Amino acid sequence: MNKQIEDLIDEALKTEPSFQLRKDFKDRVLQVIKRKEKASQRRLYLWMALGTLVIFGFGYATIAYFMPTVLESFGGVTNTLEQIIPLGILAGVIIFAIQYLDKKLVKDRMLHI
Repeated sequence: MNKQIEDLIDEALKTEPSFQLRKDFKDRVLQVIKRKEKASQRRLYLWMALGTLVIFGFGYATIAYFMPTVLESFGGVTNTLEQIIPLGILAGVIIFAIQYLDKKLVKDRMLHI
């Protein structure tokens, strides 16, 4: 039974299809793949940025709730926010730079190998 199925599959693969693909089919498929990859990467960057903000917000809220005197020792809530926000922005920029370099230096070269 399996031999018959294999023979039918082999015979079907040997016959030419009744249709022809357009000459630019490969290019169109690659364009769609690249477009979807870019959209996926944009979503990834957005989720990473939101995740970074949530982590910093959760950390700040946790410290403020459980150890309110720690924030007071740093000069109050406004001074602490002025210190945390640039740190969060710097971390986001560093993560973005690493992701960008990874894509440009590693992933693109792997596709061309």
